[in-house]
Amino acid sequence: MKKRFLCTLLIVFCWTSLMGVAFAAAGAAPSQAGARKKIAIMFVNNAKTTYDGELNNAIGRNFDELFAAKYEMKPGGKYIELLNKAGIVDVAAAERADIMAVVKGVDLDYILYAELQPFLRKEKMTAFTYGIEMTAIMPIKIIDVKQNVYIYNGKFTEIAKDSSAVGGIGNKSVALKALRHTLEKMNVVVTERMP
Repeated sequence: MKKRFLCTLLIVFCWTSLMGVAFAAAGAAPSQAGARKKIAIMFVNNAKTTYDGELNNAIGRNFDELFAAKYEMKPGGKYIELLNKAGIVDVAAAERADIMAVVKGVDLDYILYAELQPFLRKEKMTAFTYGIEMTAIMPIKIIDVKQNVYIYNGKFTEIAKDSSAVGGIGNKSVALKALRHTLEKMNVVVTERMP
């Protein structure tokens, strides 16, 4: 009985030692093997439309599709509030140092700020058609928190148009189309630049 216990103990010791060597060779400890990098999403909708809920849903779904599989997503609303308390109401105009100051000491790898600005609307009429042109504008900032550098700092501007012979076009459908084009452009850049 004692020999069997010692033999079992020796097998368990050898097994755990081999597993430790295997994880060390792979470059990760067992607890770190599944760790994903953390990204906080700070989003502000300044479009001020009657269909803001649909715009927010479209943008939220886009961020989920873009980041959820690779990153641990964190809400960024509290960082926007901290910036507002620090006197920075227009976060799009905030410097990297301002944003870094409010995330200091927080366990984050990246922070993304995105703002949907008011749509620019133009009407176009001819003798036979009525058309609407909507321009979507989204400033984006992506910061590598650990390195304290921008991954991206820019603005996406996309136009969508629609027209009809009768004039039954609404702003919403054209605005959603412009937003979709903007998100497609943003996704390409983010995918190329994010690690």
